[in-house]
Amino acid sequence: MSALRRAAARALATIPTRGAVTHGPIKPIGPNFPLTSEKTMGPHGFMRGSYTFFDLKNPIRGPLYRPPWVVGGIHNPTIDPIKHFSTQDRFQTVTFAEYVKCFFYALWPARALFVCVTIPVLWVLLITGIEHRREPMEAFVDREVYWRDPNSWLYGVYFDHHHFSHMLCHRRAHKWGYAGQDITLEGGHHH
Repeated sequence: MSALRRAAARALATIPTRGAVTHGPIKPIGPNFPLTSEKTMGPHGFMRGSYTFFDLKNPIRGPLYRPPWVVGGIHNPTIDPIKHFSTQDRFQTVTFAEYVKCFFYALWPARALFVCVTIPVLWVLLITGIEHRREPMEAFVDREVYWRDPNSWLYGVYFDHHHFSHMLCHRRAHKWGYAGQDITLEGGHHH
């Protein structure tokens, strides 16, 4: 019976005491967070992966990706979960740059989604900017002007779209007050 009590006491003696994890302020991340073992996770850094696009004969450069159930987990963990999830002294020990680094590391897996959203938005803004720099088209023409040469208005765009476009440019130049200031509209250009 006493052996049983000694065995239970020995097990209880090995349990860590509750309270502070360490003495002094706790820094939840290490200097290379979130990078860890290259053996487990592969090489870190831009263009240091296991594959390359620049060599078609030998594209495999490093160890192939091995999922956790093949590797068997991280045998030498570099992150202490008790320290890492402790928020006790986070604002005193983590700098703003480290906060920003951790924030962008969390967004890193979603970079393709950001590109999928950003490219159409940029195209729309580009086309909108180009269209706003152009002068407005004439949606309506005065009746007298139209009936002065109805065939040019009706069929001009089909028979000679360059001449039709030039005619509209001349009309807009007189309408918006810059006639005589644009050298591309003077003389025999585009005829």
